[in-house]
Amino acid sequence: MPVSDNLAIPLFRAFALLEYQLKRRHAFLKADRFGNAMVDWSEVKAAVDGFPAADFVLQLDAFTRQKVLDGARERPKVQVVVNSGGRRKATFEPRPLQPPNEVQSDARALVEATKRVRNNLFHGGKEDPGEQPFDGDDDEWGRAALDVAQTLLDLMDQGAFGAPGHP
Repeated sequence: MPVSDNLAIPLFRAFALLEYQLKRRHAFLKADRFGNAMVDWSEVKAAVDGFPAADFVLQLDAFTRQKVLDGARERPKVQVVVNSGGRRKATFEPRPLQPPNEVQSDARALVEATKRVRNNLFHGGKEDPGEQPFDGDDDEWGRAALDVAQTLLDLMDQGAFGAPGHP
């Protein structure tokens, strides 16, 4: 995801701080199959879903809410593996921000979109020239993700997710 450096660097910093803070709260910590510490994003989404809109969703810039919540709610795209001529190939495709069987939640959608921007920024941007899979609005997505990450960090500073070492 070719987000410009003036957004990518602050976004990586904010997301790294956010993950560090979340891992310090046992309710948001899980182990991957190798025992490595990971953020349990399902638990994070459940937590923000429980916040009144005024405490999270409405704290975000109107641009962020519009970018993520308007439209089909299937972007940012997700990197998936497809079979192309008998060979596996990684490509980016739209996917709903929430599973179809889940009650729609603005808070959950905002966190998922932010996580996807981070993933695409970290794992994307390595395409051959002329194979750009994004839609030319990468800086807009980066700006929205930075707003969400910073708002979550502010909520952590305010104790909304509990103190380190606690839920």
